[in-house]
Amino acid sequence: MSTTFAFTPLPQSRLDARRQAPLGALSGNWRGEMIVDGSGESVPFTLLRDQSSDAAVAGRFLFFATRDVAPTGMKLLEASNAAFVALVGPYFCPRENADVMTVFEGTRTGDRIEGSFYTRVQNWRNTLRSGRFTATKSALHAGSGNRAA
Repeated sequence: MSTTFAFTPLPQSRLDARRQAPLGALSGNWRGEMIVDGSGESVPFTLLRDQSSDAAVAGRFLFFATRDVAPTGMKLLEASNAAFVALVGPYFCPRENADVMTVFEGTRTGDRIEGSFYTRVQNWRNTLRSGRFTATKSALHAGSGNRAA
């Protein structure tokens, strides 16, 4: 009597050195702009993430926008090889005279992230601003991967 076995192949290890980790791919400086729906206003911004292995901790991923808004911590809600969802804030917005939060939802392809954003007053449902954004990894850090600093 012959016995056969069916084996389920094991998924690729998350630690496989041939694949770049999603968080490692986000290290470095990212420069971008937000285009506000309706007004077409363009707001430049910079995302900065250091290259240490624990940089996903709040405060190690910083968002810089205008001169009147202090650098703000950013929390990654999702960072896969393609998807990118991040929460910025809360931070004080002089324009609104209130603490606000901004959510970025987009996709990452190589050294480019693009998608949509919306800004709300903290603990308030109504959206103050929304629109599209794009960001590109600066040439200085492009291709740096997840090497230690």
